[in-house]
Amino acid sequence: MLTPQNTYFALLIVQALHLLHPRLTKRHISLAEVISAVVLCVPWWLPIPALLLMGAHILLIVVQIVGSVWIKKLSPDWKSSDGAESQTD
Repeated sequence: MLTPQNTYFALLIVQALHLLHPRLTKRHISLAEVISAVVLCVPWWLPIPALLLMGAHILLIVVQIVGSVWIKKLSPDWKSSDGAESQTD
């Protein structure tokens, strides 16, 4: 059943897994991760419409999953902090 609490915790878990992705740990945080973190700071018990919170949570979950699955296509070439190109998996 979809509730603001369930989608909140789902986004929290997806966000954590997304940030632990091996390829993501070698680059800067994107705007999607910052927005997800801000949305996670909004508690579900505030008087905000449940559909608005659940919609934001589900949208950001999809963005995080797509980013994790397609990370090689979305960032095929990146450089490490010392300027040398990193090897792909």
